[in-house]
Amino acid sequence: MGFLARRDVLLTVLLFLLALPAQHFEWFALLEDQANSFRHQMRIAYGDQKDLSISKDVVLVNVDEPFFKAYGSYPLRRTDIGAIISNIKELGAKVVAVDMLMDFPSSYNEDPTLAAALKDAGNTILVAQGQFEHGKFVKLNYPTKLLDEASVSGYTNISSNSALLTVLSRLKIHPDITKERHGWPFAVQAVAMYLGQQPKLENNVLSFGDLKVPLDHGNHLYIDFPPLPSGTRFLSQSAGISALEFLDISQLDEAEKEELGYWVKDKIVVVGDTSEVSHDWFDTPVGMVYGVEIIADTISSILKGAPLRAAGTPLAAAVTSVLMMLMILLAVAFSRPVFRAVGAVLILGGFVVAVTAVYVHAGLVLPLSYALAAGILSYVLIEYRAYMVERNQKKQISKTFGQYIPAELVKEMNESGQEVSVGGESREMTVLFSDVRGFTTISEGLSPQDLTTLMNAFLSPMTRVIQANRGTIDKYMGDAIMAFWGAPLRDENHAEHAVRAALAMGKTMDELSESFIARGWKPLKIGVGLNTGVMSVGNMGSDFRLAYTVMGDAVNLGSRLESLTKQYGIFTQISEYTLAQVPGLIAREVDLVKVKGKDQPVRTFEPLGFDGDVDQQTLDILARYTAALALYRAARFSEAKAEFQALSELEPNRMLYKIYIDRIAHYEAEPPPADWDGSYTAKEK
Repeated sequence: MGFLARRDVLLTVLLFLLALPAQHFEWFALLEDQANSFRHQMRIAYGDQKDLSISKDVVLVNVDEPFFKAYGSYPLRRTDIGAIISNIKELGAKVVAVDMLMDFPSSYNEDPTLAAALKDAGNTILVAQGQFEHGKFVKLNYPTKLLDEASVSGYTNISSNSALLTVLSRLKIHPDITKERHGWPFAVQAVAMYLGQQPKLENNVLSFGDLKVPLDHGNHLYIDFPPLPSGTRFLSQSAGISALEFLDISQLDEAEKEELGYWVKDKIVVVGDTSEVSHDWFDTPVGMVYGVEIIADTISSILKGAPLRAAGTPLAAAVTSVLMMLMILLAVAFSRPVFRAVGAVLILGGFVVAVTAVYVHAGLVLPLSYALAAGILSYVLIEYRAYMVERNQKKQISKTFGQYIPAELVKEMNESGQEVSVGGESREMTVLFSDVRGFTTISEGLSPQDLTTLMNAFLSPMTRVIQANRGTIDKYMGDAIMAFWGAPLRDENHAEHAVRAALAMGKTMDELSESFIARGWKPLKIGVGLNTGVMSVGNMGSDFRLAYTVMGDAVNLGSRLESLTKQYGIFTQISEYTLAQVPGLIAREVDLVKVKGKDQPVRTFEPLGFDGDVDQQTLDILARYTAALALYRAARFSEAKAEFQALSELEPNRMLYKIYIDRIAHYEAEPPPADWDGSYTAKEK
């Protein structure tokens, strides 16, 4: 009863039961088309190249770009089409199939000449088109009356399985159209003429005498698109010859005719337009393919007896049912998420590999996307049910321990199952401080209610940015925020995540400024300081109140760096220790500074962005600034001053240049000692 009462199991059964009619009636043909495209690429890459190659009984004669360049005009005149047909027939072709729509009379009265050529050649096929409205057949549009009387025709327009995207991968035989005059598809008509057998359609089997071609339950023939030789993109490049060769063969001697006849003798010759101007190309499982090539591939697939064959409905249903049972077994057999994840990968991945393998090597087309989608959704449901069970357990833990320890530690206890002691531990981490500049002045102009609204509007998005970058909020101190990375959960990339959070906070502040101005508030400006180092982290406080926080010299340095951002006129300042742990970060060195209470100077930097994010102009200015700073540190003050002044003209609003210009003026009046290390002692916290 417990097993049957599990909703994830019941929903899994329901999903797979829905997959059965979905795959039979092709409710989501687009997904299956994409799955077939993937499998066919695998078939081309790993199947037997000899067996997959196009039938030797089919050849393409291309009216291509080189043809029209030599021909000198467009389109091809019908008298010349007749000449090409006559010459191909003279060279021994068994069937000449012309994939050129001619449903309007020639403007130059060329139809009589072409009709005569068609009658003389015999065994020719012209293009007709099936007219459909709302998916239902209306009528066939034949070639012009004169041409229609001179040749057999077949319709070429085949439709996509999906209503969203046009992907041509199958030929559908419409039983109702076969009752019309010349009511067979163009490729079927060509094969029938080649074999000298009238086609028949019975019980999803297309037959030409002894040749039996199985179709799927919807009378579809899967087109087995062949692999192409390396370096070629289109079939016409490897299994085709230019129509220019057949335009005029009167000047050829017998040996030359015999050599040219080798291409077409006793074959089905498909004549078609493969020029770019024709736009006669379509999306297929192997990419964009010219329409005449699809016809040739279809003829080849028929002559080979349909190398790709759809699995019968019972077999398809059985495969889907087996997958369903495996997913149910996964749901009830494994309680640990990692085992379920590995099991799902093995089951679903094995299913994909298996149905792909039989497609590649046996030509058996089993439905893939429907059962796979049901399997993936089932796994999601199974995990969701497990998550809900686990969440209820976590709620119980939170209810029991939440009033004694911070929510962050409760979360860590839930995830790791480890107990957290009151004492701290030393870890290398990154700390962030941010503070609103001039907050006292801003707050004096607001009522308590407006001030509360403003702070919520500021702190909420800042908190979201920090947490989105895996940071932990330590505390809010009025308008200030303290956060850290690397605890309670360890984070090997804590410095990078902290820097990315700081950069994102800058972008968020720009967005907030616009909304603040719109609400009649002054835009806020903040400073952000980051430092990386060994800190004490833990549950600290008293017997009355505990807080999970960080302490230590590294924390204090982070606070000092935030305070100095206003002095330098920058948004964010990080220490050299943070920069060393963030590969790919581009930063402007700000200063070599001795912060309040420290004797050793620290290099500080302003992060600009990561590789690829910073424009070239900024990089060029940064290089000039770095060179100027090096001159300053080397006490070459006159040269450094000239560089900083030039930079200040480029960026007059950057306070940093003016700071160094003022310092240089001071040192020019009072030179630093001989052992000066280039550092500056901050006089403020």
